[in-house]
Amino acid sequence: MTKHTSMTELRKMQLQDLCSDVREQQKLVSKLRLGVKLQKEKDTAKYKNEKKQLARMRTILTEKQCEALRSGEGERRVAAPKQAKKKASVSSQIAS
Repeated sequence: MTKHTSMTELRKMQLQDLCSDVREQQKLVSKLRLGVKLQKEKDTAKYKNEKKQLARMRTILTEKQCEALRSGEGERRVAAPKQAKKKASVSSQIAS
């Protein structure tokens, strides 16, 4: 993606389309990262900007996924994580 999509355009996209765009952006960022590491890519700012765009896209994707879960909350519930048992403190073990 050479042309960055605006935030409003990203928010209007369908979830599946956004997922595919995120995958494409991830591929682009990984290629740029490799190019920068191998010193083939001279424009490091491009890598930085594409990485930021990927973060924006992931943020919107997460928002859309949370919204989809909320709207279908009655159908499918996510179990709450179980609480871990507290371990005895070190000082009480020494005193015993």
